[in-house]
Amino acid sequence: MIWHQQAHGIRVSQYVFVLAVAGFGAIPQQTIAAQVQAYAMFELAPSANASATVEKLRSTSLSNCLQLVIGSHARDVVVHIACDERGADTSFLNQAVLTLSGVDGVSRATIVSLKLGAT
Repeated sequence: MIWHQQAHGIRVSQYVFVLAVAGFGAIPQQTIAAQVQAYAMFELAPSANASATVEKLRSTSLSNCLQLVIGSHARDVVVHIACDERGADTSFLNQAVLTLSGVDGVSRATIVSLKLGAT
């Protein structure tokens, strides 16, 4: 009798799993926003005030992206940028890098790593 109850429980679990998978597959993929993430290194100009430039990199408003200053060493600042994109279009990330590279005190911007993926 116990074996029969365990087998029934397993069948119910499998049924629930199949329904969950079918329901997830029914969600249109366009509704899932893709996220593009990048690590960028910003080189500061020798004449720049490093702490003011880092604060400006941290506080600059980016349209559809968020940035996080990971750290700095000497005159280099590493920033993580995450943007919600539609499909393979990376226009928000491009705009974010251009905006941050235009901050006073930044002399050069380099994208170190780029990751495309769904959220």
